Amino acid sequence: MTTAQRETSASVSAKRKLTARDFVNVGIFTVLYFFVTFLGGCVGMISPAMMLVGFAVAIVVDGTIVMLYLAKTPIFGAMTVLGLILGILMVLTGHFWGTVVLTTLLGLVADAICVSANYHSRVRNVIGYGVFTAWFIGPFLPIFLNSGTYFQQMDQQMGKDYSASMAQLFSPTATVLFAVVGMVIGLIGGWIGTKLIDKHFAKAGMVA
Repeated sequence: MTTAQRETSASVSAKRKLTARDFVNVGIFTVLYFFVTFLGGCVGMISPAMMLVGFAVAIVVDGTIVMLYLAKTPIFGAMTVLGLILGILMVLTGHFWGTVVLTTLLGLVADAICVSANYHSRVRNVIGYGVFTAWFIGPFLPIFLNSGTYFQQMDQQMGKDYSASMAQLFSPTATVLFAVVGMVIGLIGGWIGTKLIDKHFAKAGMVA
């Protein structure tokens, strides 16, 4: 595909509106994404360190979900809407309200990265997903805003021992580092997702 063709194709994706079928895909894949992420978070009930393990596994698994989603819904706004709904679900399950702002904005950034190649560039799709995974820092933003209140609430919800371990592990600097590592894991998860799509989904006719 020439540069002119890519620009034309990207322009078409940016202008096309989400259809009813697109919204069905949004609903299905957002539920799958949230379910995997929720399960990863549940692992964190064991200990704060296990929370990181759970999220890392969820990011890798979600990589396949998002790569398949982008293959079936190659339209500007797909990641933004997914991010918005995901953020709302996270807030409804008790997480910091600012999470919905972050998921939506990062979804928009991911769309901007992917649309330039009409969502047909695997490299851009993987990068878009990697950037999007930075939203995992959202529930921990209160650590930067009011850590005292955040860990006090953690005391009440999970107990003092858990809260003390959490405070020791999730310092502001460490939390930023976790977000960066999460994006790197996202790139790996996205790459794995593209390979699985080639090996299984494409052969089964699930991807055009």
